[in-house]
Amino acid sequence: MQPAQIMPFDFSSLSVLANLGIFAAACMVVWIAGTRLATYADAISGRTRLSKAFLGLILLGVATSLPEIVTTITGALLDNARLVAGNLFGGVALQVAVLAIVDLIAVRGALTYFTPQPALLFQAVMLLLLLSIAIAGAAAGDPVSLFGFGLTPLVLLAGYVFTVRLSRPGDDHLPRWRATNAPDEAQDSAASQRERSRAMDEVPTSGLYARSAVAALAILVAGWALAQAGDALSKQTGLSASFVGVALVAASTSLPELSTALAAVRQGNHQMAVSNILGTNCLEVALFVLADAAYRGGPILAQTDASALFAAATGMVVTAIYLLGLLERRDRTVLRMGYDSVAVLVAYAVGVTGVYLLG
Repeated sequence: MQPAQIMPFDFSSLSVLANLGIFAAACMVVWIAGTRLATYADAISGRTRLSKAFLGLILLGVATSLPEIVTTITGALLDNARLVAGNLFGGVALQVAVLAIVDLIAVRGALTYFTPQPALLFQAVMLLLLLSIAIAGAAAGDPVSLFGFGLTPLVLLAGYVFTVRLSRPGDDHLPRWRATNAPDEAQDSAASQRERSRAMDEVPTSGLYARSAVAALAILVAGWALAQAGDALSKQTGLSASFVGVALVAASTSLPELSTALAAVRQGNHQMAVSNILGTNCLEVALFVLADAAYRGGPILAQTDASALFAAATGMVVTAIYLLGLLERRDRTVLRMGYDSVAVLVAYAVGVTGVYLLG
């Protein structure tokens, strides 16, 4: 007797207008939940010995990656390897571009100038290493397997665990410098942060964790709706699977990172915002393990096409640009943005154009 199968709802059966409405409503839910999640993470940091960079890596990074997790598993089960690879690699590049958008909107100065924590440098280097390993594995066709998994995804998972392990709070992660001319926005954010902290004083720590879980669940459900509606819209417009994964699906599932990073910066937690993005991206590359587990057509990295690899290379370029900004520590701006943020936006635009041309 065959087990009953639950067929997923087909968003493409809806009209374009209905999918647009679902997309907009889900965007609103993700934005609100992401903003609340950043507030709860800041309150938890104030009550525990956990650093903001570590919480950005773990709490925000994992919670805001829930839509990518759902999209990855769903795409792999549907045997759409190109969509999965495009979404994961494209999401890395886009989420680094999110930091540039946050720099433009919420920071008067270079965002990387106000993030002195050495843990962020380590996370950026590890992200570059993980992307390099993923590209190498995809280029080689991931010929070695272990327990039904390609060897490369297992190495990527081990690299992510190593990143989390060495990013834990400790004396070796104390700031090596401090910004001497913090912008007025950061000072105003600090005052607002104190007001929010007073509002959170009446909430027990267990309540903060519970609220964080509820916000994460809202992000999960709304992020799934974003991905499904976005994918349906792409099919209705006839765009390629790789381009959809890099541009449309990655953009929709990156909204949690944008809302939490923007909220964190407005609270004066620049390091939490940057660590959120870097931690999310490290986890995103490691999600190829889940994709391999759900995909039945062999090692999923072996199915990666040229456009997805180009997106991965774009992710390396934009990450390296911000790593240079973190190392340089200069508050040089143009159009109220750091030079590195401008370079990231330009590189991302070139990358998306290249992915579109490669098909």
